[in-house]
Amino acid sequence: TGCGIAYSKNGCSNLQIVDAWGPHGCRTLSKSFHKFRVLQEKKATMNDTHNNSRVWCPPFFMLLTNNEDDSEGGKGRIKCKCLPLNKSTYDSLSGEEKGRVIFGFVDPNNALGAVGWTLRNLVAYLSLRWGLGGTDRKFLSYRSPFLRRIVSSEIELMMDDNDEDSFEDVGDEDLDENDQNDAGVGGSLLLDIAIPLASDYQWPKSSKINDSSDSSSYRCVGWELNKNRKPGPRSVDLRPLVSPAHLARQANDLNLRLMKWRALPQLDVEKLSQMKVLLLGAGTLGCGVARTLLGWGVRKITFVDSGRVSYSNPVRQSLFGVDDCKDGGKHKAAAAAESLVTVAGPDVKSEGVVLTIPMPGHSFGKNGGGKEDPETQAVRSDVTKLHELIDESDVVFLLTDTRESRWLPTVMALATETPLINAALGLDSWLVMRHGPPSSALSPVRPDAMSGGTGNMSSDIARRRLGCYFC
Repeated sequence: TGCGIAYSKNGCSNLQIVDAWGPHGCRTLSKSFHKFRVLQEKKATMNDTHNNSRVWCPPFFMLLTNNEDDSEGGKGRIKCKCLPLNKSTYDSLSGEEKGRVIFGFVDPNNALGAVGWTLRNLVAYLSLRWGLGGTDRKFLSYRSPFLRRIVSSEIELMMDDNDEDSFEDVGDEDLDENDQNDAGVGGSLLLDIAIPLASDYQWPKSSKINDSSDSSSYRCVGWELNKNRKPGPRSVDLRPLVSPAHLARQANDLNLRLMKWRALPQLDVEKLSQMKVLLLGAGTLGCGVARTLLGWGVRKITFVDSGRVSYSNPVRQSLFGVDDCKDGGKHKAAAAAESLVTVAGPDVKSEGVVLTIPMPGHSFGKNGGGKEDPETQAVRSDVTKLHELIDESDVVFLLTDTRESRWLPTVMALATETPLINAALGLDSWLVMRHGPPSSALSPVRPDAMSGGTGNMSSDIARRRLGCYFC
């Protein structure tokens, strides 16, 4: 679709600059390019106060050289200066300077005899935008293993220096024939290239992607066709290779897939990851259930608890540490939610709600008076919030430490048709049971598949509703 790079008949593809200019010329080039970088940083500092357009290493530039001979006292050394690559700067050059200007680019490739793709982009730009197609031009593949740091003092000095366009030289004191230091840029390549004509970059008329009738509109060069049959870049998601959270998620998902393959073919892993689970109680049961749910792929968990972490909790409750007990202790709900993200990574959506569950037989408020006291208002607010949380959840785990605190959530789960798992742990016994509608009501069922074939699904569910903790 594009045009390859052709070297001119008189050119050489792998002439290193140290062979053409010598070590002194390499040091001069390195110093000139550094001054060019400082100058570009100076202009960016003056024109951009938000650091949005700064380029620490300009990828393209123009290079002018001034080769002095012995008769003028220059001892045959090369002086050079770097200029920004733009049309206005090029047009300001004299005809003689335009003929000997060298187009430079920072080459990420350092293999001898090979040049990076940056050259192809530069050649296409000069042909299509500057009209230099059909001419032989010199190019510099600038290669350096390091770049000098630009310090603020250099920029301030450049602010006061009006000699920006002078040719750069390392000075007589550095002109030593025995000094072989090339400043690290000796591997740069000087290239003589025949720039293709602009017409060479036009897409073939038979191309399926050429849907434009305008023959002067040029397309990109070097990109592959994507799924829409248009040229574009390819992208690869590398986050799983570098993110600990993604690696942990992948490992856990692999465990679930193995469980599904070996023991539970009906396991819906995707449904579990999207399920919203409400845990009422963030104590011993709450911490254990939460970590078990993580192992089953559940990623959306909300804790409800009004207590604080005490020094007796961390040894029995796996989501807390000693630091959570300091200064009176953190709220259990908030501390458990924060710890859950630390354990499983940021893709876990965990929330802690500090809320007191009203219990039968526990009085609140003051008798008499027409205005509600603050305690009554707080209880009313807690009831409303609890009802919202249960109604928004796909399943509720009832994990509180008293029988009375289980009554109101049980009634609310019944009213909202929310499945509820009741788990209780005693000194010598334990209990796990599910409340709510039967399993047939939790998945699509044909009306005539219900008992008796009456088609009255709601009444059948009501008759078959599971018992509860208080039955």
